[in-house]
Amino acid sequence: MKHLYLLLLVFTFFACSKEKEPIQGKLEDYVSGEMSFERDAETGFMGFQGSLIKDGNEIAYTKWNDIFSFYDVKNGRKIATYVVPREGPMAFKGMPEVGGLLEDGGLFVTSSTGFTNIYKNDTLTLSYMRDMEEYEPDKYLYLADKRNAFHELADGKYELTFNPFEFMAFREGRDGLDLSFKSWIGEFDGEGKLLCKSDFKAPYDESYSQSSSGGKLVRMVAEGKSWAMFPYSDSLYQIKNCKVISRRKLPKLTPFVYYPDIYVGDRNRGSWERPDDGALNLHLIHDLSSGLNVRMTLVKDKKVNTEIKDPRQRMFLDEKTYLLLIYDSEWKLRAELEIVYPTGTRFENIFSISEGLLINKPAQKSEDEYEFYKIDFSGFAD
Repeated sequence: MKHLYLLLLVFTFFACSKEKEPIQGKLEDYVSGEMSFERDAETGFMGFQGSLIKDGNEIAYTKWNDIFSFYDVKNGRKIATYVVPREGPMAFKGMPEVGGLLEDGGLFVTSSTGFTNIYKNDTLTLSYMRDMEEYEPDKYLYLADKRNAFHELADGKYELTFNPFEFMAFREGRDGLDLSFKSWIGEFDGEGKLLCKSDFKAPYDESYSQSSSGGKLVRMVAEGKSWAMFPYSDSLYQIKNCKVISRRKLPKLTPFVYYPDIYVGDRNRGSWERPDDGALNLHLIHDLSSGLNVRMTLVKDKKVNTEIKDPRQRMFLDEKTYLLLIYDSEWKLRAELEIVYPTGTRFENIFSISEGLLINKPAQKSEDEYEFYKIDFSGFAD
């Protein structure tokens, strides 16, 4: 009987171990459905900011310059459009670079200069100027990824993520990325008063000093926790009150390597170029349906027509391979799924709704509909 008990114990141990082995595969094999959103000529580029519950209904929304468009998640139809006023008493001064819906239904818009407006029910409810000179004296900072630079916290507070890269530094023969920079994340109260700012450096050596992508900190705020990841690193930082309270190296199955993009040219003309096999972290997303965390990384960029240097002309030229690395709440790797966007297509959007993760399909069949894969990750959850 004792031997039988030990045998069952050993069997259970190995069975549990086998169940937790990360899975490698193709993302398309885990598509649970498809979804499309109405596309019209007035909307322009559909850059999805995310989804949330508003008036009891789940909506997804996009931002294009000063235009916010709102969509019913159930049927993909556009239900409303809001254009940020540029004239009159409710006008926003300059271009609203970053914006997001607040939990109370307000619309937050801001710019790198610090000008901020909050609108609610077609009314300007609050307007102020953040003191950016106080935040980082004698330095102009850009807001990082325009769809991921603003994160609402509890008690009316919010975080902004900044990028110190200087695009015109090459004209003066200087490196564009300040490797001594520490103020990546700032926390502000509901009226724009600075509460704290981060004090950690990027884990880069001098080879990254020209990188135009190295300063685009990847962010995620979910379930009351704030996370950050550098584009060229496997390290994940947990942030609280602007301080790093934990740092861990995220596991992966594919042994990809980070190589920085470098400036090729002279003081008058040039471009930033990346090696074909250099990895780049792009997104951190909390999947609302499964409770899992998703990291999206570009791992291969197969270039064609390399004589074309203009980034706008290259948008649909290259074949790009991405990995979606799926982690549980403790950041243990559950799966690593690959998706390829061939020449003539491009990755544009990934965000979560209550029914799963949405990522734009490589091939779009219609100009009137924007098509997405719906991914079900529940099989990787406990």
